[in-house]
This record gives sequence, structure tokens and C-alpha cells, in this order.
Amino acid sequence: MSRTYLRRRLAVGAVLVTVLVVVVLLVQGGSSSGRTGVVGSAATRDTGSTAAGAPTTTTLPAVRGVSVTRTALPLVDATRPVTHDGVVLSTSRHLSTQVWTPTGSGPFPLVVFAAGYDKGPLDYDRFCTVLASSGYVVAAPSFPLEDPAQGHTLDRADIPGEATDVAFVITQLEQRSATLHLLPSRIGVVGHSDGADVALLVAYGTTTRDARVTSVVADAPDPMAGPTPPSSVPLLLVQGTNDSVVPYSASGTVFGQVDAPVTYLTLVGADHFPPIAGGTPWTPVLDGAVADFFDVTLAGRGPGPASLVAQLSSSPLAKVEAKG
Repeated sequence: MSRTYLRRRLAVGAVLVTVLVVVVLLVQGGSSSGRTGVVGSAATRDTGSTAAGAPTTTTLPAVRGVSVTRTALPLVDATRPVTHDGVVLSTSRHLSTQVWTPTGSGPFPLVVFAAGYDKGPLDYDRFCTVLASSGYVVAAPSFPLEDPAQGHTLDRADIPGEATDVAFVITQLEQRSATLHLLPSRIGVVGHSDGADVALLVAYGTTTRDARVTSVVADAPDPMAGPTPPSSVPLLLVQGTNDSVVPYSASGTVFGQVDAPVTYLTLVGADHFPPIAGGTPWTPVLDGAVADFFDVTLAGRGPGPASLVAQLSSSPLAKVEAKG
């Protein structure tokens, strides 16, 4: 399937954000990349225990702007091949994973980040650094047929396989839980573009759902193949009204498809890649929304869902809908 991809790389440094509850600051300019389709078909691309035995909820302190370190883990899934058009390109899936870790002994919730088409983890270094600086261990794998650095022909038909890649990475990081200071059973997934399609499959796919994932952010996803089974996993759905890659209507479709608690954040006037790349008026709105959403739904801190919707709605650059 031939497509035109518009990209220009943004040179952005690692920015540490100091936001408490609401983030609505104006910053600078942007950049873009491209794709279209429907997800799910091989033809598509991109506080304490109250009773004995009761679960214990750990309330974490709100944090913003802590220092972050980044390391690379050379993860390999030797049980699954990389294939394109029926041809085996590799008998193993090399999933080199960048891990951003906040300073401190934690424990920290884990968030897996899924990159978009023709992108690798470091294309999202700014965003992952900012999210980690809010008290999350952020891990971003390189997908074999999405990341051009792997040297294979890019192929959006591998998106369902990438959902399984995310599950593999979660397992590998759980095995390193003590070293990474992870908080057990607090796992989120966030994805952009094709990576948003992956995130939706991990959370709501009928055959790709990972029950360990308890909170999801999808930024500029394609519509899914159809309605999803009922779920209690909360979703933050994000898209710009001037998205030049994925029609803005796509997120509206996803909002209707996902049978779960959904907060739908529209970035008024924003394009596809620039807000997450950095240096746009919408960048701090996006950064703050994701961190605040995970604070409420994953870390067990923050003002609560209703207050979250109200604070997001306070920005002239955003409008918000919610259901569930």
C-alpha cells in the first residue's frame, strides 16, 4: 500500500515540566509525519487495607519535574519471527527498549510507550522524559517494522504483532521490577499514531488484550475494526483538529467504539506530530493531560476523574468530552 509520509525532525532537548494540577502554557513551533486506515485487519497500518484479604491501595505523592536517567535494554523475543508479505525477515524480534527512570527509590508505576510509523523510541525522547519526570518508569520498544533504524521494510500490517511486543516488554520489565523500583500491578500504555493503534489493541482487543494493563492513552489513533468488549480500563483519547495525517473524525469513531470510561481531549488547531514532538502551544497541554490522567487512573493520586475533566476543559486550546 503506497503512502506519502511528511516528516521533518524537530531538534528538541529533554524538557522537565513542573506542573501541579492544570497545565496551560504557551510555548513555540512544530513538525509532522503521515498515515491512514482502520485498525485490526492485516491489511491496515497504522490507601490501606480495610479487611483481611482485601487489596491494598498505595497512594503516591504527586511529583513533577524530577530528574530522569535513560538506559537501553537489548530485549529480544526469540519465540516470534519478523515477517513481511509472508517472508521471514528475522527468526527473532529485536525489541531494543529505551527506559526513562525518575530519580528516587520509588516505587514507580510502569508506562510502556508505543511509537508511531517510521519512528523509533528516541523520536519521542522529549515526551518520555517529561512523563518519567512525573514519577513514572517509561519504557519504549523499537518495533521491527515501524522503526526505520531496524533496517526492514516498514509494514503496518504488523500492528497486532506489536501489541504482543508490548506484552513481552511488560513481562521483561516485571522481571526487573526490583532494579527499576516498579510498583506492582500499576501498568499503563501510551501510544502515538500507529502506536496509539497498538495501545488500543493492548487494552481492548479481543485477542490482544493484556489484563495487566490498567490505564491507556491513545494519541491520534485510527478507528478500530469494530466495537470492543466492555472494559473497566480507562482511556484518554487525544487528537488535534488540524491533524494532517489521521482524520480528526477518527478519534470520534474510537470514542464511540470503546466501551469503557473514556476522556476525549481535543487539541483545538493542533496537527499530528508537533504537539508530542514539542515546542508548540499544545505541547504543555498534552504533557500535563497525560501525567494528570495517569496520576488519577494509574498512580492513585490526583483530584479524581470529574475534576480532571474540568481542569482539562479550562484551556482555550482544548475541549473535553467524557463517558463511562
